[in-house]
Amino acid sequence: MFREISHTADLAYEIVAKDLTELLNDIVQIIMENSDFSEGYNGNASKSLSHLFKECSKKDNKDLQNVIKKCYNISDANKEGFIDDLFDAVNDIISTVDRGYLPVKVENQCVYFTKRRVALRIKALTYHGLQVEFGEKITLRVVFDV
Repeated sequence: MFREISHTADLAYEIVAKDLTELLNDIVQIIMENSDFSEGYNGNASKSLSHLFKECSKKDNKDLQNVIKKCYNISDANKEGFIDDLFDAVNDIISTVDRGYLPVKVENQCVYFTKRRVALRIKALTYHGLQVEFGEKITLRVVFDV
C-alpha cells in the first residue's frame, strides 16, 4: 500500500553577484554549507576555503600534489547559453565534490579542489526554477535536488 505524502526535498536560493567569479564563489559556498566534512572547516565556508587553499599551497605541503584546477567556459552572450553553461559547470562541481574533492578557491571561471572526504547533501542543480537576470548585477535563482 502506498500514498502520496507532502515532501519538500529541494533547496532554493537567490544569488545576487557583481560578476561570474562572485557567482561561482557563492555557489561553491552553498555547496559547502550543505556538506559535512571534518578537517579544515569551521562552519564559515569563505574563511575555511581560503584557509585550506593557503594550507594546500605551502611548498612543503604534500596536499599540493592533490590540488586540481577545473575551468569552465560560461558565456554570458545570451541568457539560454549562460543557463546551460552554468548548469553544466555547477553539476560538474557537485560531481567533483561527490568524488572526494573539496573546492578551496574560485578564480575567474576556475575552481581549485583538494582531496578531502566530503559528505554532500546536494545531488544536483535542477533546471526547475533556474532563472537568471542580467543588469548591474547578476541575479540567479537556483533549485538544488537534495
